[in-house]
Amino acid sequence: MPGPIAYDWLVDSQTNRRANPDRPSPGDVTALAVAVPDLGGLLSGWADVGHGTLPRRLAHALRRAIQSGVLPTGWRLPPERQLAESLAVSRTTISEALDELRGEGLLRSTQGRGTFVSSPVQAAPVGTRVADHLSVGRGVDLATGNPPDLSHLPNVEIDMSLLTASGGGPGVYVMGLPAMAEAVADLYRRGGFTGPPRRTDADEIHITSGAHQAMSLLIAALVGRDRPLALAQLNYPGIFDILDGQGLRAAPVGIDSAGMLPESLEQVIVEQRPAALYVQVGPHNPTGKVLPPARVRALAEIVDRYDVAVIEDNTLAALTFPGVSRPETFLDACRSAPVVSIGSLSKVCWAGLRLGWIRAPQPLIEQTMYRRLSIDLGASAPSQLIALSLLPHLDDIAAERRRRLVEAVEYGHALLSEAMPEAVIGRPEGGSVLWTELPIADSGPFVSLARRHGVHVAPGSICVTGRLPGPYLRICVDRPLDLLREGADRLARAWRDARPSPLVAG
Repeated sequence: MPGPIAYDWLVDSQTNRRANPDRPSPGDVTALAVAVPDLGGLLSGWADVGHGTLPRRLAHALRRAIQSGVLPTGWRLPPERQLAESLAVSRTTISEALDELRGEGLLRSTQGRGTFVSSPVQAAPVGTRVADHLSVGRGVDLATGNPPDLSHLPNVEIDMSLLTASGGGPGVYVMGLPAMAEAVADLYRRGGFTGPPRRTDADEIHITSGAHQAMSLLIAALVGRDRPLALAQLNYPGIFDILDGQGLRAAPVGIDSAGMLPESLEQVIVEQRPAALYVQVGPHNPTGKVLPPARVRALAEIVDRYDVAVIEDNTLAALTFPGVSRPETFLDACRSAPVVSIGSLSKVCWAGLRLGWIRAPQPLIEQTMYRRLSIDLGASAPSQLIALSLLPHLDDIAAERRRRLVEAVEYGHALLSEAMPEAVIGRPEGGSVLWTELPIADSGPFVSLARRHGVHVAPGSICVTGRLPGPYLRICVDRPLDLLREGADRLARAWRDARPSPLVAG
């Protein structure tokens, strides 16, 4: 069995932690001495926004982060030299930008202690990981992991009179259109796209605005502030944003090259008593690896033994590549532990539909309904009509997506191997991400440098519990091949620029 993956960072027991739970008074801005994690990521794209010189644009980006509360009162900025390296600019640019904000009273510097945010804005818990790789701006986007267009979808015609025929009525259905809930339930009954056939009723389905919202609703319903959510230490960035936004804790489970380690999961359950376990079925985001069936069964045996609820995310399952063993679900492997499922059309069809779902026992479905009413009143009815027209073609759509992804992954792997020959580029078993290890301690400064060369990739830190820096990049290759070639060429130029600098070790 392969050994555990070695990381250059410690695994923290929390996600994007706030500076200090015992925050001093707003006026005592020098009392907190905690550095902002991955400030380069928070400011991604700053050079493309606003007008004027680089210092003026950097000051604008910092000002927005402070005034929005993302950088709260008392946060200490990194030293100017470190910040210049992270953003790939000169120290003069940093000094001029900080001087402007000091003049506005947004920053305050103390000799020997550092520069602190002194805005009166008090921050709420907030996650910024998804924003970091969705805030693209100009250039080639190799960060966002969604279908690049609709060319793989069949032509469908939408007759708005179908809205009434589909039970649309007034158009506000918190749980989704009755016809849509029934169609998703039928996906489970027939099997295939959602795994083996299983009995499912429409009242066990909640249609959501994407899988991200489905996760948020289930976590809110199942996880309390006194108990954490167990999850693999390397994970979908949005899951950490959800926890941060709800003020909840993560209990990270160790992994190896095959995925989550059973012995680490058992230790986490015994020591931290998590309220639930979040798992991905199918290609893991970000590594692209599929949990072997034997590993799924070993993990299922543990959650059965301790009666831990499982939140099973099937978003990427249908994008497992040909030749890879069909992903085994916890819904099938668990004998007694409660398992609820999440599905989505974003990765197979189109993210713009913003349609996902929860499959769970009816009492829990009702709980998620009441949670949802505090944020919105239901998914888009026209999107559900489009989805109803696509569902009969879903197997063919998924097959075409897999074909295109296999081509893009092979081409992208070859391009990136040539562009960054020192990098170790993983070979995924599905999905669109190439998980890439660079010979450097922190990929953040290189991400900023690549942005200056007109290509956007995501630092691996957005996928890590604690968001601590490390050597990884998350590169999405689900793009037209000519665009992929251009992005790789720009990455190659950025890597050549990085080689002589302290960014690259040795």
